[in-house]
Amino acid sequence: MTSERRRSPFSARIGAELEELREGYARLSLVLQPHHTNPNGVMHGGVITTMMDSSLGAALGALRGEEASRNPHATVEMNASFLASARPGDEIVVEGRVLRLGKTIAFGEAEARRRGDGELIAKGRLTFAIRPPEAESE
Repeated sequence: MTSERRRSPFSARIGAELEELREGYARLSLVLQPHHTNPNGVMHGGVITTMMDSSLGAALGALRGEEASRNPHATVEMNASFLASARPGDEIVVEGRVLRLGKTIAFGEAEARRRGDGELIAKGRLTFAIRPPEAESE
């Protein structure tokens, strides 16, 4: 479904699976394990923010195609609102969507929901900088 080039090693490390990837959209999922929790036994916010960042990065890469290899993009701003908790055994699904792609900046949003009941766990907004093309040598 995706090349290893597009897969975030850190996202893979936490166990997130890419379920769907198309231009401007990506969906990842993860069954929460005890090592994904904070000291209170609920999901650590870093798990969800990692999945949001990875989903949007992949969605943007799919939209930009080969240009993303030549002129990479990077997250420069992220805002996340955590609306509900999740516990080990819950399956979390994160969908990322590119809202706008410009020449040097892109905007996106991501939602994390619990699979099964569809409860909204978190919502995020992300901004990516796109490295400008290198000047052609004369």
